[in-house]
Amino acid sequence: MSILRPLLATTCLLSLWGAVSAQERPLGPPPGVGSNLEGSNPEEEEKPEEDIIIPVPTPNAKPNAAATPQITDRTRTLLGELEVLDIPLQEIPNYRAYMREMVEDLATYAEGRDPNFVVVTRPGFDLLTWSRREFELAEIKRDPLARIPSDAIAQVGTPMRRYIQNIDAFILNGQFCAPLRVPGADLQDILRQGLKAMTIEHCRSPEQATAALQAAVKMGVVSHIDLDDTDDFARLPTRRPSPENPRNVETMLGARNMVMLLDSREYETREEWFAAMSKTNYDVLVTDAFYKGNRPLSKDEIHHLKFKEMGARRLVLARMSVGYAEDERFYWQRDWQIGAPTWIHALGSDRPGQYVVEYWNPAWKAIIGRYFAGIMDLGFDGVVLDGVEAYRRWEFMTPLDPVQTTQRNDAQQP
Repeated sequence: MSILRPLLATTCLLSLWGAVSAQERPLGPPPGVGSNLEGSNPEEEEKPEEDIIIPVPTPNAKPNAAATPQITDRTRTLLGELEVLDIPLQEIPNYRAYMREMVEDLATYAEGRDPNFVVVTRPGFDLLTWSRREFELAEIKRDPLARIPSDAIAQVGTPMRRYIQNIDAFILNGQFCAPLRVPGADLQDILRQGLKAMTIEHCRSPEQATAALQAAVKMGVVSHIDLDDTDDFARLPTRRPSPENPRNVETMLGARNMVMLLDSREYETREEWFAAMSKTNYDVLVTDAFYKGNRPLSKDEIHHLKFKEMGARRLVLARMSVGYAEDERFYWQRDWQIGAPTWIHALGSDRPGQYVVEYWNPAWKAIIGRYFAGIMDLGFDGVVLDGVEAYRRWEFMTPLDPVQTTQRNDAQQP
């Protein structure tokens, strides 16, 4: 993100996301934190303009039994039993594009305030290129009478250059210790685009962890490696960072190691949690901006965390979920539940208190915008946008009928 976008673009973004200007916004945590931890007063929330709301299917729409393809066993394993929404093929949205737009808008706003602010996605590898589903969806929606040169049609695997230019790195959930891996050639292709790759490795043994670290270092990938079998990140690894780096690290390209500490409930006090993070020498520290979800770190504490125990500079990134709502967050209100507000769709599958949301809804985007602005106000070096894979659930609920797609392609042949 080396090119500073015009001030006009930033101003429009602030208006879209419901954030106040940097001059008017007080330093500190996002609105709603402090006297009202459950969230801001609903009556004070800015109401989005009706003409910018993206039409969405009714959450409880009944599937068309005659035309509904079967959901694969793998999908059931990952997400459980899912309803299939009864939406005409021509009206199925590009859910990946919705997520890319959210990330791009946040990155544009960040660059307007601080061009050095780091934006990382997790996992998000599939968003870096034009997917097979997106290609087929575009074919379905294309006018069959239109004559379009073949070289004017984006092919599967085409890098999404604007999106790539808006982020600094991406995190893979397993690459060297997990069975589900991104092909090495595909990973190398993306690294040539100038992005930094990071991975989270839950290894089964010290030997496997050592092998994973060696493989990551060889590829230039920065890894968090532990021997845990959960994604809680409740305790710091006992081993020292390797390779340990005595140099100052002020950009992602200079990072050699990383650690994530997201769940602070294992620590009896806020001070114990803060001290644990302080006494480390990792180049990149990814943490939560809040102790137990609602007590934010102070600007002074975050400034202190920017220095390793040895004294060298490091990057401190805040994790925030953009694809799912979490009921322990400052924005959550006591009377919220599935269907109220309407953009809360279902329970999430990753952890208790997680909710599936229509992440493209302006009301949710306004919440995320204020959350993001608050993280910048606190002085973090950057952010890890978690939950960007939320589009997968919506894609599973709106499968493209392979029969109709094939018939359409056949009809367009000369």
